[in-house]
Amino acid sequence: MPNRTEDLTPAGERKRKQRGTTTVRGKSNPATVPVPDPEWSKAARMVWDSMLESGGAAYFESSDYAVLYIVCDQIEHLYQQGGRRSPEYLRVIMQALGALLATEGDRRKLHIELQKAPDDEEDFLAGLDDLFGTG
Repeated sequence: MPNRTEDLTPAGERKRKQRGTTTVRGKSNPATVPVPDPEWSKAARMVWDSMLESGGAAYFESSDYAVLYIVCDQIEHLYQQGGRRSPEYLRVIMQALGALLATEGDRRKLHIELQKAPDDEEDFLAGLDDLFGTG
């Protein structure tokens, strides 16, 4: 997935212009989060809940939530199959979760880093002092 135009370096911007590609921007609408199936297994529900709590969810559109719902439904289907576990089926599920930036590795590939909130205000202020040299 290419960088957003505002994230391109001057050299990247020149390459994009040389290729003649343009970026079309659209309006981001408020996302609608579907209600998860109450019958889902523990694994499907854990994936659903963790994705909603993830910092990456800030980037989700309604279509991302729809894809997440489908993935969790497929996880449920996998668990309903009983003893047989298909590595190919798991690979496809993991690939779909990767497209939703489920893991830190997936996010790093796109240069997205989520920052942990400071534990307390004093640490936060000390970090600001270090950052701006006001301490």
